[in-house]
Amino acid sequence: MDFDVIVVGGGVAGVSAALRASELGKSVALVEKDQIGGECINRACIPSKTLIDAVKMVRKVYSSSWIASSASLDYTKLNENKMRIISAIKEKMERNLHRRGVKVVKGGAKIVGQGEVRVGEDIITADSLVISTGSVPLSLPDFPLNGKNVLDPWTAMNMKEIGKRIIIVGGGVAGVELATLFRSLGREVTVLELMPQLLPGFDKDIASATKRRLEEKGIRVYLNAKSKIVSAEGEVKFSVNLPNSSEEIHGDLAVVTIGRKASTENLNLNEMKVEVDQRGYIKVDERGRTSNGKVFAAGDVAGVPLSATKAWRQGTVVGDNLGGKDTKMPRYIPTSIFADVEIGIVGRTLDDLKKMGVEGKEITVEMKDIPRAWTLNETEGFLKLVISGDKIEGAHMIGEGATEVINTVALAMELGASLRQLYPVTFSHPTVSEIVSEAIQRLTYGELY
Repeated sequence: MDFDVIVVGGGVAGVSAALRASELGKSVALVEKDQIGGECINRACIPSKTLIDAVKMVRKVYSSSWIASSASLDYTKLNENKMRIISAIKEKMERNLHRRGVKVVKGGAKIVGQGEVRVGEDIITADSLVISTGSVPLSLPDFPLNGKNVLDPWTAMNMKEIGKRIIIVGGGVAGVELATLFRSLGREVTVLELMPQLLPGFDKDIASATKRRLEEKGIRVYLNAKSKIVSAEGEVKFSVNLPNSSEEIHGDLAVVTIGRKASTENLNLNEMKVEVDQRGYIKVDERGRTSNGKVFAAGDVAGVPLSATKAWRQGTVVGDNLGGKDTKMPRYIPTSIFADVEIGIVGRTLDDLKKMGVEGKEITVEMKDIPRAWTLNETEGFLKLVISGDKIEGAHMIGEGATEVINTVALAMELGASLRQLYPVTFSHPTVSEIVSEAIQRLTYGELY
């Protein structure tokens, strides 16, 4: 064998798997046909947050009456900064791989047999394989991508110039983030969501607050909208059927945020006896192992959630198990949404508990109850904890710092900490994370002592 492990795909899942397996003494080759870091670093997470954070800086200036100044974005320079950040993160990843002894092989990979991978004219072999090839946008019949004015989110976001009127198909995480970004850049934005709420599957109050915030910014949000593209010649034309009416909406650019599929070309999964689900994603257990004991999978190719958060952790779990360290996927994976007001989610909603036949309750703390929110001039939003018995079953927050605060709750939930155990924990003052302490105090005051 040339290596102990071959990792096919150098996105965040593949990089984390390669690094961890190498740290645990395995010889590792990482095959990547494009760019180390994959979608997250090069086209999605990092560039989108760079742009959105810049937008938030400008908004903060204009929302602070005591700042006697004006601000505007230089989109050309902002994109240059975005590319500098991408390069810096990617170079650090590459240095880490080199320092850990991971052999990076550039080129498209084809699995030709058990433990055999062809890259160009060469075949490399290993005892175990890790498939981390990610997912790709799916061109849907009603929203056919054309590479011009009907685009996937990350292609649209990385355009040097964007049209004035933008129609976003899908009001999920990507739809909300891109709507925020494009509107803040002065574009007319419309969001078309098929389901009866924005952010389908999320807490209803979070979804409602997000919709209200988008509409306050001038974004049109259509719910229960059954839509399709009827023409993309010149401008993009949509037919939209609503519960009580029908409309035709025109735009310069359509961004389709729904529809992705596992990237499994050239993997020969059937021959490798690697099972997939009905949607084509590779089936894995809680250790990332497939139906073939010598093949692991991590990241988007291994199914939902399609997020870099899950991908990095799953890659690490795979690397651990390849290196002889028995590790399982966590029970709770937080979700972060970087709109102009951040959203952080982990665990279940109260509706989820009801569907499970489990008794529960909610406690909500408003951001305006937290002193730090006032000093930041960011008093909008709230934290909602979902409780069953003496345990936190879910947390749902919208407000400044929500994407950081949610990690604190995720930590407590993953460790199975009870409210009684959390009650004495002291949070530094003044901080946004005190909102967690406030919620726990309200839940337990008069009950514990």
